[in-house]
Amino acid sequence: MPDVSYEILLPGVPVSSRRGALGWCSVVLVRAGGRNILFDTGSYGDRAQLLERLGSIGLAPRDVDLVVASHFHFDHIANAELFGCDVALSERERRYAVEAEYLAANDPFVPRALVPFLAGRLQPLRDGDEVAPGARAVSLPGHTPGTMGLLLEEEGVLLTGDAVKNAWDFVRGAPPPAFHSAATAPENYRRIRQVARTVVPGHDRPFHVLPDGSVAYAASAEVGLDLYADPGSPARPVRLLG
Repeated sequence: MPDVSYEILLPGVPVSSRRGALGWCSVVLVRAGGRNILFDTGSYGDRAQLLERLGSIGLAPRDVDLVVASHFHFDHIANAELFGCDVALSERERRYAVEAEYLAANDPFVPRALVPFLAGRLQPLRDGDEVAPGARAVSLPGHTPGTMGLLLEEEGVLLTGDAVKNAWDFVRGAPPPAFHSAATAPENYRRIRQVARTVVPGHDRPFHVLPDGSVAYAASAEVGLDLYADPGSPARPVRLLG
């Protein structure tokens, strides 16, 4: 039986902003086949905390053997430049980024300067490919044409990237923002329910998928904001997750 485990390094945060994308995605360390595999990397604003979290469990960037990117949006791949290893990305998403298909899709979230920097290290993935013993790629297109999840088979844990943004969308069957096709969301959600007992979404805490179709959060987490809105008053903390 494969020895596979996972740890949430940075929890996804289910919050939106009228100013634009905040980009606080789930960053997950998977240990499988004797390898340290990082699923998604977070964005620039996550960088210091990501390095701190890795250090707290005795890892440095050089100890990460593979990055698996769910898709090529800035909030999921920007910190891939910290690591010297290969970056596994679906073959379809590689074309989307490297051949600049994202321009025709009016997708503003692909970090253009990072494409040539990573192009030589992109390792193509296809649906069903084994990333490591017990960890398999699952195609979940829609948000982008090549969005890919990672299934930890024995545990029934599916890391979805933005194929599932949050539990709110999943329960309601609401598609994520789509630069490819929103119409794929119902089939993606059906497939996820078939293979996963626990979902780690792109921008939310992990949740269990229950037989009656409801969900239950697997863990509590809190991400705080401090608002400096009034110079005459103390900063006001805002609690996002309970």
